[in-house]
Amino acid sequence: MKKTQSQNSWLQRQGKDIFVKLSKAKGYRSRAAYKLIDINYKFNIIKKNTKIIDLGASPGGWTQVIVNILKDTNYEIVAIDKLNMEPIKNCSFILDDIESFLKKNNSLNSNSYELILSDMAPNSSGHRFTDQASSEKLFFLALEFALKYLISGGNFVCKIMRNSVEKKIVNNTKKYFKVVKVYKPPASRKDSKEIYMVALGFNNLHKG
Repeated sequence: MKKTQSQNSWLQRQGKDIFVKLSKAKGYRSRAAYKLIDINYKFNIIKKNTKIIDLGASPGGWTQVIVNILKDTNYEIVAIDKLNMEPIKNCSFILDDIESFLKKNNSLNSNSYELILSDMAPNSSGHRFTDQASSEKLFFLALEFALKYLISGGNFVCKIMRNSVEKKIVNNTKKYFKVVKVYKPPASRKDSKEIYMVALGFNNLHKG
């Protein structure tokens, strides 16, 4: 089947991408692994003997990074995605949509995890306002998840899109965390609107 111009452009970009080459050389399942590596280098969020949940984990690049950093320590990793993921040693995988999980799944203990990561992103519709709304919805689901499962003092990292609601998202998150930073790692492509919100020091004051 003949490839479209956009497909050919994507293949050319992939072929020149240093992070694609590095991920293949190091055995990571996706170039996204290097986004988390850099976020952790800057903010030191992945610590020994930590319990972590990885939302939107498939195909497993971020989970692989966590396992590599925490090997030989007492840790727990739960990966959740609506898309299946090939097994990763010492990682529990839950096949579920985050919205469904929040409504129906009680398999995890509330306020028990030191770090919650979300690299979730909506499927692009090609319509700017639809994609913006979908991205915003995913963020608030991830935040709801973090509020339910983080311990006091825990940390939350979530992908968001740079747009008109970015300030609203950041200000909302500041209600629940001591420090909130916005960061774009080098592995995030320059033409991408994705950025990462790093929220540190969960205050757990939203209950009651």
